[in-house]
Amino acid sequence: MAYIDVRTKACPDIGIDAYVRNLTSSYAGQSDETYVVATSVLMLMLAVGFLALSLFSRVANLSSVHHPLGRLLLSGAISLFLPVMSYLFSEAKMPHGCMESHSQSPGVRGGSRTPELPPRAREILTWMLLVELLRRKVEAVNLVAEGIQRYIGVFTNGATVAWLGYLVFTNVRGTGRVAVFGFLWIVCATKWVQRFVFAKVLKHSLSYDMNAGLVSCYMDQMMLQLRQGVPGNDAPPEEKLKRCDYVVMGEEKLVSEASGPRGYRLHDLQKVATVVTVGRVWRLADVEVEEGDARPLLKSNPCLKRLCLSMALFKLLRRRIERQPAMAKEETDHCRDLILQGLFKEDEDGGSLVLEVLNNEVDFLSEYYHSVHPVVLASPYFFVVNYLVVPVVVCCLCATTTILSGSGHVLFAFHTIKADNYAIRYGIFRVLRCLLERALTSPQAFFPAIDVIISYLLFTAFFLEQLIEFVVFLLSNWFMVSLLCRYIAKSQWRHRSVFPWAVRFISWARRRLRPPSNITFKQFSVLSSFWHPAMLPSASLPREAKPSIVKRFRLAAYGHDGNDDNVIPDSVPLSKGRRALEMPGRLQYMHLSWFCNIECVAEAILTWHIATSLVEMKHPHRKRKGIPDVVATRLSNYCAYLVGTCPELLPGHQEGTKRVFSNMKKDMRKELGFWGYHYPSKHARSNKMMTLTHDKLMPDHQDQDESMTVVQKGIALGKALIEAISKGSDQPVWELLADVWVELIMYVAPSSGDQHVKGHEEALARGSEVMTLLWALATHTGITRPPPTAVAVEMIDDGICLA
Repeated sequence: MAYIDVRTKACPDIGIDAYVRNLTSSYAGQSDETYVVATSVLMLMLAVGFLALSLFSRVANLSSVHHPLGRLLLSGAISLFLPVMSYLFSEAKMPHGCMESHSQSPGVRGGSRTPELPPRAREILTWMLLVELLRRKVEAVNLVAEGIQRYIGVFTNGATVAWLGYLVFTNVRGTGRVAVFGFLWIVCATKWVQRFVFAKVLKHSLSYDMNAGLVSCYMDQMMLQLRQGVPGNDAPPEEKLKRCDYVVMGEEKLVSEASGPRGYRLHDLQKVATVVTVGRVWRLADVEVEEGDARPLLKSNPCLKRLCLSMALFKLLRRRIERQPAMAKEETDHCRDLILQGLFKEDEDGGSLVLEVLNNEVDFLSEYYHSVHPVVLASPYFFVVNYLVVPVVVCCLCATTTILSGSGHVLFAFHTIKADNYAIRYGIFRVLRCLLERALTSPQAFFPAIDVIISYLLFTAFFLEQLIEFVVFLLSNWFMVSLLCRYIAKSQWRHRSVFPWAVRFISWARRRLRPPSNITFKQFSVLSSFWHPAMLPSASLPREAKPSIVKRFRLAAYGHDGNDDNVIPDSVPLSKGRRALEMPGRLQYMHLSWFCNIECVAEAILTWHIATSLVEMKHPHRKRKGIPDVVATRLSNYCAYLVGTCPELLPGHQEGTKRVFSNMKKDMRKELGFWGYHYPSKHARSNKMMTLTHDKLMPDHQDQDESMTVVQKGIALGKALIEAISKGSDQPVWELLADVWVELIMYVAPSSGDQHVKGHEEALARGSEVMTLLWALATHTGITRPPPTAVAVEMIDDGICLA
């Protein structure tokens, strides 16, 4: 490189030109200059990625779970980062005419002749330390891995931290520079120690790793007491929650010893005052009122009670995720009555309350298995240790490192922090501004400016990450439940104004910073262009759909919509839409029932989805009472999304579902042609499909079912529905479609096989899927789908495929 000695008038006193020459001298005129430039560009992309992940991935909902796509991209970059940067560091520290290569740093005492580390090498070392600090952004706090798997990532990171420490303390010279790099390394080492402690301590914790087995033992004992006639099982609906002994927190205090036929010997629940149950939470709200509390905490904020219920249900559902023994029928019956009778109230928007509880329960599951922050450890004690004590210890270690780097000369050591570090001496923002101004007049300053920007972006991402972690922890559901359980378990805390005030303040902040419980799901339509799942739009679950879904669960559980326990359970089994056609006043639609008898549920979903999409294009949304068209179209698009991108959440074999969706796309391309399939608008594609007059599009001839493709079935059904609308109002047809889609989404919700349970477990990394909410409700209440009437077996080249 040739240097142009042009001074910037804005920054004449900070030696910006000398700083630029120092940064570029280690590779100026060398053959590796192209690699250095490429490294700067790639590092800029990585820094922007970290910053974007901090700013946009959790600010909207303050979640501790990253989207798996962002984590995948950054984890791939990080896996290659250390070896590449270690090589570039070794190259950069070789002197290539660097002005500082053999000069004595102001922070070096005694005339040391040890070569000074070039600025470019120090910059690369800074990047390595900062990226290591940001590594947690893409690695979950794994609390459930078994055996050596739990420690593989921990010891891998430990080796990385040790390697970085070796590079820092064997290469960096100058008291001030050693102190600054030592600060960064100490923070890296502290983060690693924290992660190691989390993995080690929680391995044998009854509150975390071993909790699923403990809860199974507790529920067995609870069901045994109910069978022996302990009051609570025959309570009226309004009293079921007040008498519920599902444990919310403190169950580890019940353990007497790890022995006995069920794994643990447990103390009697009534003898352990620190155990908080659902019933205890609900009863306290009435006690607060009776005691004359002017501002009762739980009574005035009932969502806190429901949050505790979500925690209790989360602990029950964990047993299914971790392959514990299946729940007994007595337990599912008890849980069914608790949710569908005790919680669900038709006159109090009970459907929304039930789904709110389930949504919080699935959020607990998602954060437990995929959190990048230790929110599952949230408690007042952990808050004090992790966010108050640990920072003080780190500061003390940093001060000790500074003093040791100055050989015990305290004032000299702290003075050289500013003297030995150019950016600290003149101010980081001033240096950046001067570099940018210098880059406008000299091309040689452009890439040094980029390198400095990278360092600043990484520093900013790290500080944002720490701030967001603190806010997420403080406002997390875990911390709120922990506070509430201590408020309930210790009566003296309830009479102190400080603690209720703290709970109310956090509740107020949660309402301001966390969005309301709004259940959203992805929307996919066959009439739109086929996009990547990450690019699909989302929509909220319609308010009108929530009570319909919960009522359908009650029909499947009790045989009717009320609370009469004399009706035989499962007297109204789940169906693929047929029940919606058999409802009173819909006999004119019974000729469409053969579309509900399609054996493969993926084919049934796509058939009704195509028909619903065609009706939507012909008769778009209008403001009407009940808006059944919104319910129908959103549930239709979500079910189509499940078929296309989440086959593991649907009944049947995944490969069979994928094959059905692939064949549907081929049939669409065949019917519409290349240009009609890829480029037209939804209306153009809908009009093209409506003009098809194939001989097979005859919905009244059921004998043609097997010979028709999914697309042809959907078009035939859509035409039949549109014809029905032409004979009257579109309201009855939309009401029919809304009921059909409630039936279909209910039909696919129950799953008992390990394959589908694993699918829901993997889906937790993406957040709360509506199907996972319904699966959780079906698991708690013991509702299942009818067994298939037949199994379709198709011979293929590689063997047998089950449809």
